[in-house]
Amino acid sequence: MKHSAITLASCIFLCIFLAGCTQQAGPAPVTTQAVQASLPTPAPAESVQAAATTEVPQQVVTIIRQVSQQKDVRDSELLFTFRVPVEWNISTYRITTANDPGMMEYRTTLRDNNIFYIITYTVSRSQDQAYRDQFRKWVPAPAETTVTINNIVYDRFESSSDGRTSVAYVARKGSANERGFASVLVFVADSSHRFEKEDFEGVVSSFRYFSAGAANTTPGQEIERINPPFESYAGLSSGKAGAASAGVSSSGGCSRCGN
Repeated sequence: MKHSAITLASCIFLCIFLAGCTQQAGPAPVTTQAVQASLPTPAPAESVQAAATTEVPQQVVTIIRQVSQQKDVRDSELLFTFRVPVEWNISTYRITTANDPGMMEYRTTLRDNNIFYIITYTVSRSQDQAYRDQFRKWVPAPAETTVTINNIVYDRFESSSDGRTSVAYVARKGSANERGFASVLVFVADSSHRFEKEDFEGVVSSFRYFSAGAANTTPGQEIERINPPFESYAGLSSGKAGAASAGVSSSGGCSRCGN
């Protein structure tokens, strides 16, 4: 009896012990630590205060340039051609002097009042040096250069005074055409006419000689040949005929155009 009681007590104690130790297994609590990415801290924006500026309205000047249509003109006897505005009337007359009636020298007028003209002469008369000497007397003294245009070598003279620019091109003997003619091109540009000098230089740049065989095929209107004015008959010697009849003066321009 006593032995049974001990056994029962042992069973009860064992059951109590097992009941206390046996528990439902559950997930262990997990502690999550938030991870913050390490980002660069932006620099504070600089405080820039723009200086107050006042814009002054600029005056805009619009220049309207009227460009004339061009035409070709030619002289089939003197064997030269050039281009001019269509409204220009070109004419040529032969310069005759009492001392040398057989002299072959011609004046082609592009603009009246000695503004723009061409003197053409036979190189055998050595007129080219007389022109150079005359142009070198311009006041102020001209700038002298050598230029080549359309295979013609020129001594170029330029002098400016009183709002005018005088320019002369004297062809060298070696550039004479096949009939032995050489030319001097002279113009006076008014600075108050904004593009006049540029336009006149354009005419000079178009001047060229052609061969006698090409006289009938060279394009262009034939230059009118007129009777010479009385002044071309002045008793001029052959050495001074060109410069005097052309109206060239030492004042940096021409003697009858206010320069």
